[in-house]
Parts: sequence; C-alpha cells; structure tokens
Amino acid sequence: MGKSREVVDEIRRRVNILDVISSHVTLRRSGRNYKGLCPFHSEKTPSFNVDPDRGFFYCFGCHAGGDVFDFVMRIGTRTFGEARDELAARAGIRLDPTGEEAHASGERERLLRIADASAAFFRAQLRGAAGESARRYLDARGVDPAIRESFRLGFAPPGWDNLLRALQAKGFDAGIAEQAGVAVSRPSGGHYDALRGRLIFPIHDLQGRPVAFGGRVLDRESTPKYLNTRETSLFVKGKTLYALNDAREAIRDGGTAVVVEGYMDALACHQFGVHNAVASLGTALTIDQVLLLKRFASSAVLVYDADAAGVGAAERGLDVFEQAELPVKVAVLPGQSDPDAFLRREGPEAFQRVCDAALPIFDYRLAMAARRHDDRTVEGKVGIVNELSQLIISATNPVRQGEYVRLLADRLGVREDAIRGQLRRVSRPRVEGAGAAGSGGVQPVSDASARAGTEELLLHVLVSDAAVRKALRGAVDATVFTDPGHRELAAALLTDGPGAEDPGRLRGRLRDETAVSLLSRFLIAEPPGGDARRVADECVRRLRRFTLQERVDGLLGALREADRAKNQERVQALQIELRELYRELKVSVQTP
Repeated sequence: MGKSREVVDEIRRRVNILDVISSHVTLRRSGRNYKGLCPFHSEKTPSFNVDPDRGFFYCFGCHAGGDVFDFVMRIGTRTFGEARDELAARAGIRLDPTGEEAHASGERERLLRIADASAAFFRAQLRGAAGESARRYLDARGVDPAIRESFRLGFAPPGWDNLLRALQAKGFDAGIAEQAGVAVSRPSGGHYDALRGRLIFPIHDLQGRPVAFGGRVLDRESTPKYLNTRETSLFVKGKTLYALNDAREAIRDGGTAVVVEGYMDALACHQFGVHNAVASLGTALTIDQVLLLKRFASSAVLVYDADAAGVGAAERGLDVFEQAELPVKVAVLPGQSDPDAFLRREGPEAFQRVCDAALPIFDYRLAMAARRHDDRTVEGKVGIVNELSQLIISATNPVRQGEYVRLLADRLGVREDAIRGQLRRVSRPRVEGAGAAGSGGVQPVSDASARAGTEELLLHVLVSDAAVRKALRGAVDATVFTDPGHRELAAALLTDGPGAEDPGRLRGRLRDETAVSLLSRFLIAEPPGGDARRVADECVRRLRRFTLQERVDGLLGALREADRAKNQERVQALQIELRELYRELKVSVQTP
C-alpha cells in the first residue's frame, strides 16, 4: 500500500478497536462506551473505557490511553512499526514500506543482530576459561547459576579487541559495532572494545532483546566501578529500566513495582523471589522511566541504599513520581545496607516487612527534613517547611496539596495559614523597596494547580466542541499553555489542516504521553457543563492573568537583584514596568 499516513488511516478504518481489545479484556456496554478491568494495572472496580465510535481507550485509574495502535503497543510491548504490521495483517492490508522506512527498519535490525551477537559472545566467555575470575566473583556474591542464565550474564575478557574480532568473524564491521555502542573509535583510527575485563549485564528491551550492556569491574581498585555502553538508537538510558522485561508480569499481577538502584540489587531481588523488582541503572530516576513503569504499575516502592548517596538519590527520585502521579513509598533499610546485602543477610521475609513499612512520599521527606532540623525550635520548623515547600508547591493535585499542608501543620503544631504564609514567602520572595505596587501580587500556593486545572478545562472544551475549536484558532496560541503535554495537545487542536477534526489524525500529531492520555480522556469523558464558548473564554482570560502574574514574579526577582546591587536606575525602571503590569492585572480581573 502507499504512504505511511494513508496506511495508518486505512488500518484505523478497517480495524475495530473493540474487537482488538475484547481479546484481552472482558468488556460490557456502559452508555455509548464499553467498560472493563484495566489490563495495565491491578484493579477490582472497572475503570477502563473503550469508545468504539472514535476508536480510543482510556483508563481513569492509571491514565493509560490512546488509539488501537497504542493499545497493541502497550499490551504486547511492541514498537509502533510492529503494532502497525500486526494490525495491517489483521485487516488484510499489504504493506509496502517506503525507502526511508525500509532503511530505518534495516538499520535497527542490524543493530539488534550485533547486540545479540555481542551478548552471545559475553555469555560464552563467562562459561569458558576466560570467565573463571568472573564466576568466582559471582560465587562470592552468592549469585545463583539460574539467575546468571535467566539474566544472560556474561564476561568481557581483558584485551582491546576480543569482541571486535569475534564480531568481524561473523561478518559485522567495526562501524556498525560502534553504532551499536559495543565499540569505540580511536582518534588515530581503528576501534576497540567498549567493555573490557568486566562482568557483563545485558540490558534488554521489553521484547527481551539485548540493546545495551552494563559492565562491572571485578576488583576494588579499578574505576569506574560500573560502565554502560553509550546511548544509541536502540538504547536511551533515561528511558530504560533494568529487568523490566523480567518483572512486568509480576508488577501487573500485584500492581506494585519495587525500584532499586543497581544491577546486583535487581538480581538479588529476583533470586530471593521479589520478581517485581527493576533497577534505575544506577542514576537518578527520570520522568520517562517513571512513565514507562506506570504502564505496568499502579504504585511503586523505592528501595535505595541506606548510605548518604542512596538517601540523596531516593529524595531526588521522589519528585518525578509526583510529576508522573504514580503513588510511591520509600522503604528505609536499617544500618548502611543495600538491597543486595540486606536480602542475603536477612532474607526475603525481612525485606518484605521493610517494603510493607515503606513511608509515603510526604512522610519520608518530612522524616528526612526532621533529621536535619530541630522541630522543637522556631527556626527548625521554618527549615522543615522550607525543605518541603517545593514538594507541596509542585503537587499538581489541589487535594493532595491541601493534605500536605494539613499533615505538616499537625506534625509541627502550627496553624495551616502560617505554613501557607511561609510557602508564599519561599515561592514568591518580596523585594524591599517594591512599594505598594507589590501588595496583593503574591500568588496563593495552589496557583500552580489552579493553572494546570484551567489548562485542562480549556483543552477538554477544545476536544469536545468543534465549533469552539474553530473559533479559537488564530485567537489563542499554544504557548499560553505551560505544561509540555498540554502545550503539545493544544498545538494539535489549534492547528488547521487536513484531518484537523479527525481524532485519529490528532493522535498522530502527538508524541508526549501526557498529551495522548489527555486526548483519550477528553474524548471518552462527558463534556464540561455550561456554555462551551463562555467556559473557553473564561479559561483564556484566566490563563492570560496567570501569564501576567508570572511576568510580575519575574520582575520582582529582577528587582530584588537590582536592589542588592544598589542599581537605582535599574530599580526605578523595573518599578515603572511593574506598575504597568499591575494595572494590566487589575483590568484583567475586572473584565468579565
């Protein structure tokens, strides 16, 4: 068949999303939609909805959503190309890939083949004479032979080109080995093995195919202790979780993922029966990793090393769970233990007890802050509030934000309005000398949530009402939306062109997972109440006021710096600009 876009449209016309999903989920009619238990997270009450007319699904529990291609990609952990091929075969459509698609597919296959050949080489080395030192190391660490085989552990022998020579003997050249990340080019010419003299941990994609490798030294002196092959078109470190392919079914069954820091921690978890464990590849968790995890888990437990570095990594990682709205708890291991050592010393039952006693994100951050500040003193209480301020301010859900303030007030024995006042000081510092123009300019703590809610309401109207969508094209710019997912969806909705009113075409313009989820939700949910145009116009006015307030906040910061630098000319200029902005804000508030 012809062009890629036309093929996708034809597949969507011929394939009934209800038929595809019904082979995985028991669905029952509910109004114009169908409902069932979500296949992507554990639940007892159905929250998974399918709209067969528009061709979309959405789960109100885990927020997974999309079209028939998204469903096949999620349920079978396939790439878009693989999902397209499967659905084309189902629809009886013969695919004729373009030259560009054929080249990209061929390139990816070559990289996958060389990664697989590299994994086979490393496994053979671990089993052979060259791997004796690595096997002794694994014995000393208590890694069972079954785990070594299950996770396809290997060994990269010392020497500059052992792997390269083996790959070349199989017909792979050094250039493709470099593209796959297993070889490095010399400035003077030629190539050498990226990993040498290391225990090898293959990193697999969700189809179980090796796409990259981690290597650990076998002694205590060599550095770095761990080294990963570089990022490639197959492997992006910040979008990959080690052992997710092995853990995903256990995660889906139980609903919870255990997140540890390193390879050995993950291996120990699986060896001791904690089959829902994944590792963050030894780095701070990213939003992409948590969103990937959210595809399979409805909650997570973070179990990092108990030393200072591990505690710091855990605290940094919590923010991305908040952004992804994936509930997370933190398990605190006693002493200076890491999960690997704790499991081998105390056993899986004790580890499970620690996980069961894990603290919710807010309680953990509060406990950590209380270690650093004396909550019996005024200054200590202020320090605790300051430490927790960013977590509270960044909470996107206003109910959660209000509960955080209540819990903190109870814990410290102070009034909630006092905490809100301190949060305003932390988030919107005032500048001495700003004058009366600054009064009333401080936003309430919940403004970030209020803006996000306003953006979502406007998007819901735009998705639900074609007339409003057309009326606002050209009058509203997507840049008024601050959330990246909101902005991408707004840009797709507010751009005229072929297929602009077709939900499938809209989906095709989106890359951000939040944008896809929101589009699916708004297509399936009931439209907002009230007159759609009036609701949209009020949302636009609110967003413009938010933008004006943000400009005020920026000028207040600049004014503070100018005041510190004693630059009176700059101070006067900023004060004039601030007065004008406050005038605009006053007009915007009075305008109906």
